[in-house]
Amino acid sequence: MTMVDIWEIVETKLLGEFKLSAANKKIQLKIEYDIPCDSGSGDVEIGMVSRLEDLPARVRDLRVIGDIPKIRQVLRNLVSNAIKFTPEDGSIILTVSYSAKEMADKRKGKFRRLSVFMEKIMLKNGEEIQAIPNGYFQLNVRDIGVGMNEDQILRLFGEGVQFNANDLQAGRGSGLGLFIAKNLVLRHQGKLSALSEGIGKGSDFKLQLPLYQCNVTPTIEESICGEEECVSESSSKYERRQLSILVVDDVETNRKLLSRLLERGGHQCHMAENGEVAVKMIQENMSTSGGDEGLYDCVLIDYEMPVLNGPNACQQIRDMGCDVFIVGVTGNTLDDDVQYFKSKGANVVLLKPVNLVALENLFVEYGL
Repeated sequence: MTMVDIWEIVETKLLGEFKLSAANKKIQLKIEYDIPCDSGSGDVEIGMVSRLEDLPARVRDLRVIGDIPKIRQVLRNLVSNAIKFTPEDGSIILTVSYSAKEMADKRKGKFRRLSVFMEKIMLKNGEEIQAIPNGYFQLNVRDIGVGMNEDQILRLFGEGVQFNANDLQAGRGSGLGLFIAKNLVLRHQGKLSALSEGIGKGSDFKLQLPLYQCNVTPTIEESICGEEECVSESSSKYERRQLSILVVDDVETNRKLLSRLLERGGHQCHMAENGEVAVKMIQENMSTSGGDEGLYDCVLIDYEMPVLNGPNACQQIRDMGCDVFIVGVTGNTLDDDVQYFKSKGANVVLLKPVNLVALENLFVEYGL
């Protein structure tokens, strides 16, 4: 993964790449910004941005974190399709916008994130950066081409789907472009969707990608050892109830140390040496309590364990109908490993060593 200057890619590289293709069909290809300029004080907007240089620094410095070639592949696919299906003398408008809000997202379980927190991210070159999620980038690609009906929109991102291929593509193309693009966007935790008012009325493709404020300097101690003062400092900022936490780790010293630190923060801890034991404990507690969460408020579970690892344990916990808040813990920095953990049922994944302040912040953010 790398820090991607998405603003620069769209205005310079993307427009430059397709300028000739659009001109050959006498298509007007232009970019618009739906982002307000900052006033001198930075509080009141004084009009809309008209070019890249006018972007407010608070927005211009935000980055997408991901794979540059894959992101450019998605962007090229959207613009290429728009040119392909827009008739001569038509127009295509790329509208760039920014939202400070988080993208709406349906998560497993009933917990929703209420605010943002600092994340550690390992880049492709081995550099570790501090980053804070900060809204999302949005690109709308609107054309006046052939358009789509409701049935076509529903099937649009399916594998091998093509519409009017013989008439509009001369029979060429595999129909995999949008299918692949959609999956690439999902891998970047983004969204790709399409709208159309009907056949002959053009299409509007909307791409959303999360943005980050990068290279943030942490202001707290990040080691798991000696974090007692940090936990006390964090806990003093707001009232919180005592939580019942199940700590699952096959290394006994890790279980005991983490439990001791959490208990010093006012929580009650239980321990399990692997995923199988944890699943049995949760199942027993669900039977005792008669609820879908059992007696635990949170399960803190390691990835690599014998007998039953963390992701598979999460899957079994969710299959039982348990909505307990699950925090996965892993030493694997690859995004695929983190996403796999989440796909199995973890609400959040933290990297080792566990940052207790970040963990306590999660409890507040998710309303525990």
